[in-house]
Amino acid sequence: MTIDDIDFNALYKQHLIACNHYHLPPDKWDKKAPKMAENLVGKPSRYNAQLMAAMQMQPDETLLDIGCGPGTFAVPLAQHCRQVYALDYSTGMLAALAEFKHALQLDNLHLLHKSWADNWDDVPAADVVLASRSTLVDDLDDMIAKICAKAKKRVYLTSVTQRHFLDEGVFSAIGRDDVGFPTYIYLLNRLYQKGIQANLNFIETESGRFMGETYEDLLASVEFSLGALNEQEKQRLAEFYRQKQQHNEPIKHGQPKWALIWWDVA
Repeated sequence: MTIDDIDFNALYKQHLIACNHYHLPPDKWDKKAPKMAENLVGKPSRYNAQLMAAMQMQPDETLLDIGCGPGTFAVPLAQHCRQVYALDYSTGMLAALAEFKHALQLDNLHLLHKSWADNWDDVPAADVVLASRSTLVDDLDDMIAKICAKAKKRVYLTSVTQRHFLDEGVFSAIGRDDVGFPTYIYLLNRLYQKGIQANLNFIETESGRFMGETYEDLLASVEFSLGALNEQEKQRLAEFYRQKQQHNEPIKHGQPKWALIWWDVA
């Protein structure tokens, strides 16, 4: 057997089946949109700075921002380049972005309410395609086909390097054996099999520490990812929180490192 005998898209889909909490419905993101807009848009960030530097967007270029959220990249880049098409499946995120568009009079910023699974025939092509922290999809081949159909010059994708966004100790504490998310390596290998020899870099972030203040904050973050916990799991999580507080140990949520996968369109 060689690497060419492995269908990395099929393997990825098998991993998704085992990872039963990968898909978050848009209404969950709708509720988070106001806080994310407040914390992310226009705020300094190591992740944002490194990705913006890598993209090197030019004033005469256009951008398709897939999974744009409240406008973390769409807002500053609309102030810099010719046109920005901001696509997201969360109406809450697009509503937050619309407020920035109105306040800053960004007439070159265009909002598109779509998901990866929708038909993209009416999505404009752009010089640069960006999918920042939005590449956990149902089907790698469909995602790659959509990106290749819309990118004229360059593509920039970021993908997870660790299997969880939650502290690994949470899973052992509540008694769940979890396979976690499929990481960037599936996507990189599938691109290779599609004839795309993509570049790989890593972005260091400030992530990696729980930002809440109370047990209730921790419970909310865990249930956002895993769904409702039962009473026994809540008791175990509360004990995990107490132990961390007692020993002054951090709870490490997030992805401290992201994979940046990018290529020039031939």
